[in-house]
Amino acid sequence: MNDLELIRQLRSEVAETDLDTLTGARGQLLAVMARTAAPRRSRRPLTIAAAAAAVAAAAVVIVSGQAATPVKPPASAGDVLPLTSARNILLVAAASAERSRQGSGTYWHIRRESVDGRHFWGESWTTRDGQRWSRGKTGDGSGVVKEPSGTFWLGFADSGTEVSVEDLEALPTDPEALRQKVTAMQKGDPAGERDLALLPLASLIAELPAPAEVRSAAFRALAELPGVRRLGAVEGGEELLIQSGSHESRLVVDPETSQVIRTSYLPTATGGSMGSNRYIKLTTEWTDELPR
Repeated sequence: MNDLELIRQLRSEVAETDLDTLTGARGQLLAVMARTAAPRRSRRPLTIAAAAAAVAAAAVVIVSGQAATPVKPPASAGDVLPLTSARNILLVAAASAERSRQGSGTYWHIRRESVDGRHFWGESWTTRDGQRWSRGKTGDGSGVVKEPSGTFWLGFADSGTEVSVEDLEALPTDPEALRQKVTAMQKGDPAGERDLALLPLASLIAELPAPAEVRSAAFRALAELPGVRRLGAVEGGEELLIQSGSHESRLVVDPETSQVIRTSYLPTATGGSMGSNRYIKLTTEWTDELPR
């Protein structure tokens, strides 16, 4: 048996141990070695296998009488919070959004269509500096048309605020501060509205190219508002109902990816509104693919 084979055998005979225990065993071994008198010249040098055996033996001594604790990865939000309420679903999605990376594509691409692909509600490509191409608008035919403005709307065009990519990136990342900010950005009489922040916050998680930290804050802010409730698990995610005065929207959110994959009604990124008696499938992404 050579040195490497002996090391493998020793490792298989030692119970799984956490990092702190092994570190302590190594420290004890080094301390013992430091107190040992210098070896005579006639003594054989310590081989690799012998050193490995000593470390393994020290580890066994340290954990003797205790059950070894396996090292576990940190729990994800989904492991800690059961998806039994709208609040928990939104908090899990917030954690997922926070871990996601900001896209690096040239265009922010939005596509709206029916789940079965038979109905098409248009798509657009918007650059970070405000140029937009769209397809599928009424009167535009099937071709791609360049629009004069590529800004986004936070809320409806008649009551919300026009924003750029830079404005979205500058939004607060604290949930309460974000809620207050988007509320202040809405115009008009709030009479009859449960909370003016509800639909703009839903737009931030669904269609707008908000950075990961802002999307995470929007999920957390929505989680604390009374106008959101869980309807149940559906294909692809969890169905939520958002009620804001006379406006009602149903969203299907995938908590693990933080993506809103379907909606029944929302303010659009261009200031209008979209609604259907069937679900609208959403695709949103940064892409380098040219408008087509």
